[in-house]
Amino acid sequence: MSIRRKRRKLRHRKIEDLVGIGFVVCIMIFAIINILTPTQESSERENRTLAQKPTATWTSILSGNYMEQYEEYQADQFFARDFWRSVKLGLNRFSGSRKENGVYIGKDGYLLEDIVIPDRETLQINLDAIESFAKEHEELETSMILVPDAANVLKEKLPAFVQLVDQSRYMSRVKKQLSSSLNWIDAEAVMNKHKDEKIYYKTDHHWTTKGAYYVFQEAAKVLDLDYEKDGYVFYPVTKTFNGTLAAKSGYRLDENEEIGIYVPQIEDKDLIVNYVEEQRKTASLYDSSKLEERDKYGVYLGGNSPLIDIQTVSESERRLLIFKDSYANCFVPFLTPYFREIVLVDPRYYTGTIEDIMQTYQFTDVLFLYSGNMFFQDNNINGVINGE
Repeated sequence: MSIRRKRRKLRHRKIEDLVGIGFVVCIMIFAIINILTPTQESSERENRTLAQKPTATWTSILSGNYMEQYEEYQADQFFARDFWRSVKLGLNRFSGSRKENGVYIGKDGYLLEDIVIPDRETLQINLDAIESFAKEHEELETSMILVPDAANVLKEKLPAFVQLVDQSRYMSRVKKQLSSSLNWIDAEAVMNKHKDEKIYYKTDHHWTTKGAYYVFQEAAKVLDLDYEKDGYVFYPVTKTFNGTLAAKSGYRLDENEEIGIYVPQIEDKDLIVNYVEEQRKTASLYDSSKLEERDKYGVYLGGNSPLIDIQTVSESERRLLIFKDSYANCFVPFLTPYFREIVLVDPRYYTGTIEDIMQTYQFTDVLFLYSGNMFFQDNNINGVINGE
C-alpha cells in the first residue's frame, strides 16, 4: 500500500472518529438540556396536557407499562419540542403528506377529523340503554339529535383520492333502531342542505353556531316550540379562534376564525347556571374568560362539565334533560326561552347514575345530543343510564 493511500485512509478514519465523537457529544448535550429543562404540564400550542414523568414500581416495570409511559414522557418533554415538531410537519408536507395525527389537511383551509369506526358491541350496548330508558320513561317526550361530523358532510373538502368510512350508514342504523322509541331530529339532512355555508369551523371539530341554529330550527318543529324565525340576533365575540384540529395536527395555526352567539330577542334573559359538582353559579351561559385562552370554544358554558342545572324565567312549565357532548354547549342557548329548567349531563365526566338525576329533578322532556364521532366511541352512556 502506498504512503499516499495510507495517509488518505488515516485521514478518513480520523474524520469518522470526529463525526462519531461529535454525534455522541450532541446526544449528551441534548440529554443534559432535557434533564435541566423544566417539565411542562401542558402545551398551549397543542391544546393538551403533556405526559408527566411516571413513577417506577415493580408492577409497572415488569408489565412494560413504565417504559411505555417514560417514552411518552420523553417525547412530550423534549427540548424545543415545538420547533422540532414544526420541522417534522414541514418535511411531511413537502413529501406530500395529507394527514397528520388523525387530521386531514383539506381544501380551502379546512382541517377534517377522520371518521370513527364504531365498536359494534359498544354501540349496541349504548343503543339498548337509550331504547330502554325511553321505554321506561314513556311519560317523557324523548328526542335525539345526532350531528354528522364535518368530514362526512364536506366530502369535497377532503384531499384528492381520500375516501373515508361512510358515517351516514352508521347513523342510519341508529335511527332505524331508535326511531320507534323516540323522536328523531334529522340533523344530517339539515347540515347537508347548508353545507355551502360556514356550518363547521375550519380549524376545529365542532359545528359553528350557524350550523347549530339551522338544526335548532328543525328541532323546534319536533319539540313543538313556539319558535319565531327572526327571534335571534347574532353577535361575534371573537375573531381570533384557532381550534383543536389545528393544535392536534400542527397545521393552520395562524388561521383566525370567528365565534359568535345568537341572542334571543324575546323573553327575559335572566337565568341561573348552576355547575352542580363544582358548586359554582353564574348568571350567564357564556364564560368570557375563555376568550383569553387558546380553546375559545369554551366560551359556551365554560367548556365541559359533568352536571349543569340551568334555571330560566320562561313561562313554560317544561323541564328538559339533555345527555350531551360538547356539541350541545352552543346549542343550549337556543332552548332557554322555551324551558323553565334545563339540566345537562355529560356521561364522559358524570360519575353518578341517571336515577340520581331523575330523583332530584322533574322532567317533561329528554334530548340526546351528540356529534357522530363522539357518540360512536363514547362507552359511558350505558354506564350512566344503567349504572354499570
